[in-house]
Amino acid sequence: MRRLALASVLLLAACGAPAPPPPPPASTVQPEPITYPDIKDNALYGAGCNFTPEGGGMSALVLAQEGEAIIKVKGKIERIPADKKSQILPETARTHYVGPNRILLLAPLPDAKPLENGVVKTLATSLTIMDPQGRIQFFAKGVVQCKPM
Repeated sequence: MRRLALASVLLLAACGAPAPPPPPPASTVQPEPITYPDIKDNALYGAGCNFTPEGGGMSALVLAQEGEAIIKVKGKIERIPADKKSQILPETARTHYVGPNRILLLAPLPDAKPLENGVVKTLATSLTIMDPQGRIQFFAKGVVQCKPM
């Protein structure tokens, strides 16, 4: 009788509500270099930090400023508002930016020490871009170069 009761409990457990479907994976995003014509045509001037990935040349993938971070995706400039409560990088840039379509994080690498060359400060940093659900769309290590303007 005990075996029958145990089998019934196991059978009922197996017939429970189906597991929810797994969330779809995040789509990837490839930020494009922000060029001088992009800066000029969109008036992207101001103090802040420019993120350049390791081995990625000298063009910035992110312009991080006090009020927003700017990236370029599929040829279009995207502006992501700053989280005003996040840590400040040199020259008023922030570590956290949150918009309706993307979350952007600039995190100094462990033990990273800023290097100064005149008014320019350079800091080893990682860049993470996520969708609104926090799923990673892009990650790279590199440096930010911060300067007043």
